[in-house]
Amino acid sequence: MFGRHASQAGASGLGLCGYPHYFIEALFRLDEEARQKKQPASFVLLSIDNLAMIMSGYSMSVAEAVMVEIADTVRAAAPDAPVLRVQRDQFGVLFVGMHEADLVRWCSEIEDAIRAYSYSSRYGELHCLSSTAWQMMPEGGDHIEELLGRAIVKLTEGTDNAPSGDISGAERREEMGIANYLGQAVKENRIRLAFQPIIEAATGKIAHYEALLRLFSEDGKISSAGTLIPIAERMGFIPMIDKLVLSHIITELRGDKNVSLACNVSNLTTQDASWMTLLKQATDETPDIAPRLIIEITETAMTHDLKHMAYFCAEVQAQGCLIALDDFGSGYTSFRQLKALSVDYVKIDGAFIKDLTDNTDSRFFVKTLLDFTRGFGLKSVAECVENGEIAKMLMELGVDYLQGYYFGKPMNYRKWLNEGEYASQ
Repeated sequence: MFGRHASQAGASGLGLCGYPHYFIEALFRLDEEARQKKQPASFVLLSIDNLAMIMSGYSMSVAEAVMVEIADTVRAAAPDAPVLRVQRDQFGVLFVGMHEADLVRWCSEIEDAIRAYSYSSRYGELHCLSSTAWQMMPEGGDHIEELLGRAIVKLTEGTDNAPSGDISGAERREEMGIANYLGQAVKENRIRLAFQPIIEAATGKIAHYEALLRLFSEDGKISSAGTLIPIAERMGFIPMIDKLVLSHIITELRGDKNVSLACNVSNLTTQDASWMTLLKQATDETPDIAPRLIIEITETAMTHDLKHMAYFCAEVQAQGCLIALDDFGSGYTSFRQLKALSVDYVKIDGAFIKDLTDNTDSRFFVKTLLDFTRGFGLKSVAECVENGEIAKMLMELGVDYLQGYYFGKPMNYRKWLNEGEYASQ
């Protein structure tokens, strides 16, 4: 059905919000069929979010070949449902008899399938990042156009299909090459963790460690993956990597009942149901690891969807784990937003800590943030503490925990066990 409907786009013209008339007509037919069969009707919009990047870096013909193969993947996942090309980067999938819970599961599974998909180009493997938005079609009330409008809003709220910045095709290919390198490291199990201590200000003792991503190169050298993360996010690798990191951390927590660990999750991962499933399975099997696991989210991630982020935090805390708000101060968190999230820790952005002793504005800002967090009964963590003078000033200001090179760099071994699985760099 993909080829036949795609060929009609020019003849049918465009309807609502630039969507072709044949798609809107198909939705009306879907609604009518479902009513006749007395079964639920629903549709999914599926977007390939990095198609513009593929077109820019590899050519339109490569991008179109990718879309043809993605269409085959979608049809295989929904053999009895029409799959229509409704935009250059989007498909519409129409279901009769699919209930809401099954629809949510199908969307998650197709996103996983597309994330696992790769296309072999002359420059290397290409990968796709996808988003889905679905709508159930009620028996009365809402018009088809209104339902489609809601799905479009859902889809565009969570995606950014425009190319990032004015960069060349060669630079885009380089980005994809870096993402492929990271993906290969995952496949070959060359992902490791480094651990940086977080110090309790009142006692000077280690409270917990932050687990940071490290890569083993093919020649055995260890390197930070920090600079690769933004590219990995654009390429759709981050949910897979975050699950692998979580698996490593679960193993560490189960191996030593006295250690507590923190890890970052991407904004994309907070929308990945399989990551939450992994967390729930682990904490259900070994409940004692939950209070020793701290999940860090960034303040800027809240700007995308505060309601969703609050729900994610509540799910994590319902398992007995803790939530830390990272890079606090880098955005514009309101009292209402912080209350809605119900976090346990806030980590003050290191940009305000580094010049604390020389910049009166930074001192005033940090003091204000600490007063702010104490007012909410939250624990505070100061990042990027690089010397004793800064540490002393922070303790005088009343910070709860300290993190930075003054207390310890990230270590490629488990200091708490006095044994090293990984060699130091």
